[in-house]
Amino acid sequence: MKFILTFVLFYLYFIGFSQNEKTNYITFNVPPVFGTTIEFGYELNLKSNFSFDISYGYVVNSEIEGSCIKRNPYLTIDKRSGNFIKLGARYNWKNKSDNFGFFFGANIINATSIESGSLQRGYFEMFGYPVIYSEKIYITNYNLGLSGKIGITWTTITPFDFDLGVQVGRVLIENLSDCNSYMPGMGAGYLENRVQGIFRIKYKLNYRRFNS
Repeated sequence: MKFILTFVLFYLYFIGFSQNEKTNYITFNVPPVFGTTIEFGYELNLKSNFSFDISYGYVVNSEIEGSCIKRNPYLTIDKRSGNFIKLGARYNWKNKSDNFGFFFGANIINATSIESGSLQRGYFEMFGYPVIYSEKIYITNYNLGLSGKIGITWTTITPFDFDLGVQVGRVLIENLSDCNSYMPGMGAGYLENRVQGIFRIKYKLNYRRFNS
């Protein structure tokens, strides 16, 4: 319920400002594609140096594994998928007339993870040989993460602008069955953090109106 309320409030906030804003975008983040994830979003710049964004994504079946100590040696996750909604804000360290600048900000990630695989339950001997028996598992859980982001942004005279950077964060509510699992919206695990690249292609929705 809190998740739905948060989403509605942010959406209404964006709509309220969109009528007077000169730069708003439809965005696509490229690096998640390597984790078989599609991430689209909407960015609204309230000022030249301050913006909000909201993204939705879906993980088809990621094979990317994190760098961590496996929690359960008897658990094998074969498929990692899920979806997420990411709410973010950031400061763009640039003036309106600048084509290039740095940015930093934060994201809140609401994610549903879907993991399937097998869990070893034990073994028995048959003709003097051990036979391992296991059961199939299918687990769906809610996860909540908080991440910081930093990078560079640049504008062009074309309908497309770009962001390049990195997102690093922690999972606040973690219900992943395996720490190696790719968390939707936050990326793969590295030690106690989650890391994901940023290369966003941003299409200006009002490009014609302000360049005609």
